[in-house]
Amino acid sequence: MTKKPSGDKSSWKGVAPYLDLGLQMALAVGLGAGVGYFLDQKLSTTPLFFLLGLALGATSGFLALYRAVYSSDRRKSHNNSDE
Repeated sequence: MTKKPSGDKSSWKGVAPYLDLGLQMALAVGLGAGVGYFLDQKLSTTPLFFLLGLALGATSGFLALYRAVYSSDRRKSHNNSDE
């Protein structure tokens, strides 16, 4: 019986598409909130654009998460049907 080394590259291939999802989510929410805050300061409309930017950023972050997971599931089911 052979033992796989702990640094096996094949184990990273399955995880690699998901490694940046947290960063994408945080950047989308932070950027949306930041732009909204900036617009609120310039236009004196506190908290209107901040909340809109926060909602838009969260929506885009969840959309990126959904697309990454859904496309991965489609690839897996497509690869399984080929076998």
